[in-house]
Amino acid sequence: MNIRPMILEDTSKLGDLMNYLGYPSTNLKVQERLNSILNLPDYQTYVAEFNGELVGFVGMCKQIAYEFDGPYVRVLALVVHGEFRRKNIGQSLMLAVEDWAKKNHCTVITLNSGNREERIAAHRFYENLGYTGKSTGFSKSLINN
Repeated sequence: MNIRPMILEDTSKLGDLMNYLGYPSTNLKVQERLNSILNLPDYQTYVAEFNGELVGFVGMCKQIAYEFDGPYVRVLALVVHGEFRRKNIGQSLMLAVEDWAKKNHCTVITLNSGNREERIAAHRFYENLGYTGKSTGFSKSLINN
């Protein structure tokens, strides 16, 4: 297994993983988004390769908090293809997040994970890595409103 920063050539391969994560999209749309993200200095994306195949990724952003001192990292997306779960790929991706956060002098890592039945295993995964459930997230679409 190899964990490395995402490169432009990877963007065309991540659409299937985004769909697997539960965010239906086309490869072209995902590629357009990731091409924009690659140019933002406070964003980082790592990919996981297993036997030369791209099987997971994690995307994060360095931010400044209102409620505490110091910058922090927010994990925006984490997915490992189902056929490759329980092979320490997710854990390795999250360790890459921690390393990047430390190199960027961040004091906290945050993330959201849906409050749905199918996310219970993900919640246990995060708890086993030392994360604590603290809040419920809310969102509102501004399209077609």
